[in-house]
Amino acid sequence: MPSIVVASLAPDRRLCALATLKAELGIDIADTAFDSWLAAECLSASDRVAEACRVAGDDAGDAPATFIEEVAVVTFSPDETPNGGMLGLPWRYPVRVTAVTIGGAVLDGALYRGQPKAGLLSRLDSSGCAGCWERQEIAVTIASGWVAEKVPTVLQDAVKRLVRLRWEAKDRDLAVKAEQTEGTGRTEYWVGSMAASGSAMPADVLDSLYAAGLVGV
Repeated sequence: MPSIVVASLAPDRRLCALATLKAELGIDIADTAFDSWLAAECLSASDRVAEACRVAGDDAGDAPATFIEEVAVVTFSPDETPNGGMLGLPWRYPVRVTAVTIGGAVLDGALYRGQPKAGLLSRLDSSGCAGCWERQEIAVTIASGWVAEKVPTVLQDAVKRLVRLRWEAKDRDLAVKAEQTEGTGRTEYWVGSMAASGSAMPADVLDSLYAAGLVGV
C-alpha cells in the first residue's frame, strides 16, 4: 500500500457548524451553556463519520482522517507501481491531483489524468493516450475534501444525527436498553460492546453515506 502523509492539516475537522447543531437541537443561538459540549461531540461525530466512510488517515499518525480539505502526499515505492496505466490512490473524497513526481523529477501535467470520484490516476504518453508508470518512486500530491462552508448535506446530516443521539442520551445510563415501570419494574441492558460514544453508527446513516458514494472500498 502507498503511504500517505498530510502536508497541510485541516484547520478544524468538524463537518457541521455550531449554529446548525443548535438549530437541530432547539437550542437558542445565544445560549452558550452547551457550546463546549457541542463542539466536542461534533468533532467526535465528524471523526466517526470519516472513519465509517474509510477515509485514509495520515500514516505518520499526526492527522486523523477527515472530509475537510487537506493537502497530502501519496508515495508509491517502485514495487508498488502497476504494470498498467492506473495508480489507485488511498480513499480520500473528493481527490484532486495537483502534482506528480517520478524519481524526484516533476511530471508534466499533460502526462497524467486524475479521476476524482474513482481515486485513480492515469499515465498518458505524449499523444495523450494511456501509458505505463515507470518503476520508480512516485509521489502524488493531492488536495482532498471540502472547505467547511461546502460540506455536503449528507455528511452534515450524519453528524447532526450522531450528536442528537448523544444529546438525548447524556442524562441516562447508556447501557440501558429499555425500562418498564408497571408493576415491580424491569430494566433491560445492552449486552456486548458499544462504540465509545455509547451507540453504533445508525444503519440509516450508513445507508445514506453509501447512497451518496461517500464510503470507500
